[in-house]
Amino acid sequence: MSLPYSIVNPLARIEIIRHLTFPGKILVHEGDAVEPLQNVAEMNKPPEFRIVDVSRELNVPPKKAKQYLEVKVGARIARGQVLASRGGLGGRTCKAPFDGFITGYGRGRLLLEGASGLIQLNALVPGTVVQVLAGESVTVQTTGAFIHGAWGNGKESYGVLQSAVKTARHVLRAKRLDASAQGAIVIGGAALDEGALEQAIEMQVNGIIVGGISPSLIPKLREVNFPIVATEGVGEIPMSKVVFDLLRSLSGREAALSGLLETRTKGYRPYIVVPMPSDSGNFINPDTPLQKGGRVRAIRSPFLGLSGTITDFPEGKMTIDTGARVTGVQVEIDGDPVLLPKINLEQLL
Repeated sequence: MSLPYSIVNPLARIEIIRHLTFPGKILVHEGDAVEPLQNVAEMNKPPEFRIVDVSRELNVPPKKAKQYLEVKVGARIARGQVLASRGGLGGRTCKAPFDGFITGYGRGRLLLEGASGLIQLNALVPGTVVQVLAGESVTVQTTGAFIHGAWGNGKESYGVLQSAVKTARHVLRAKRLDASAQGAIVIGGAALDEGALEQAIEMQVNGIIVGGISPSLIPKLREVNFPIVATEGVGEIPMSKVVFDLLRSLSGREAALSGLLETRTKGYRPYIVVPMPSDSGNFINPDTPLQKGGRVRAIRSPFLGLSGTITDFPEGKMTIDTGARVTGVQVEIDGDPVLLPKINLEQLL
């Protein structure tokens, strides 16, 4: 049985695929040198239509919903604008999900049309274009540190890394963000709280990296205009030491942060790239066999997020809490040997 894997590598040769999500054209050719903010493609975004159920969101009968509207049919709207509101005890609001227009109303529902237009796609990393698929994608090859994330809010940016906490277990709070965070990609620890998020928005940070994020914050995290990436997943989870130590060692360097999130089977995951002026990096082989000396990380409690080095593959099976007999792997974590179920591990490449 092969293990799932995450890449946490200080120096590798990396290929970043920039996908066109709408019909468009490629602006570069194979062999071209590109910079992070250079546009490599442009796309024509078609208008998006959305029905907003005002009566349901305000919890009023459809016949009474119209009296709470704050917009009229034909009006231009901005993302986050209040479309309707009901005050009093337990007051509620209904907000626009995107920029666009109000195109209709009936039976307590609004019909919205999102703005169409030209979208430009940048390279995100410095490097060389190694493949162009007309109307589909541009692949840019670069060299540097690469770290896989587990969750992202769908945004991307390029900026300077700045560490804001001293340990991987520290929660990123507002008091840890000062004027120096403006325009930076901030490295946090276990999580961030709502105060830190509001401070980050006010300080106009360029991104945030933490170990885990609170489920209750996810709707707000999706609304901000900068990327937020959790390296471990959803919940207040300390960042893996191997990830935290690598990021802190790279503080002050420029980095690309991508919070795009798709299924792992499609190969899309949030990631951090820190470009390096080196040609010595090697391509990472996802099919690297598990062997002594290899690095692994626990993906389930009680060792969730802890990483170490494989020291042995004991013969026979071990018994886990459920009573099942499974294959065990001996891993050295912080100098101590620990026997862990193989199914509870992922390989670090």
